[in-house]
Amino acid sequence: MNSEQMQHIVELIAARLLARVNHVITLSQQELRHASAMAHFLTHDALLVQQTDLCFLRQLADGDQDNTAVAHLFEALSLGMQVTLSINSRFLPFLPLFDLAKLPLTLRDENGNSITCCKTKVLSYRDIIGLKGGWLVTSRKTIITALAREALTAQHIRLVKQE
Repeated sequence: MNSEQMQHIVELIAARLLARVNHVITLSQQELRHASAMAHFLTHDALLVQQTDLCFLRQLADGDQDNTAVAHLFEALSLGMQVTLSINSRFLPFLPLFDLAKLPLTLRDENGNSITCCKTKVLSYRDIIGLKGGWLVTSRKTIITALAREALTAQHIRLVKQE
């Protein structure tokens, strides 16, 4: 392969990457299971997965690629897509959010509010100040300073403590 051919290949790749910028595909968890979903990954740079259930989220946290939807989601990540999961807020106390937080995902509730996981043993004002609304999930044992509690209220952040 000569330098001219290499340059042509690089230009094609760059053009395809530029063409998919700011294109978001929204799929339900069920739609993500279908092989046809994979074709969209080359023409979009972001994936929003809606209607996720507890079983899927646990399998995702475990990295269980026997589930086709989980395997497709990992394929999207490997292609450099930004992946956002829409999670029903009723599930927050029961989810493996700390395992999910290790993955390069954005978590949102059913209304689009952000879900942030905090693993610190002591939650301080410094941990809260950069957050804007949404949910903050912590361990049941996390100690929350008085100033952090005030910031949670002032910034309309809902706190969820998990077991």
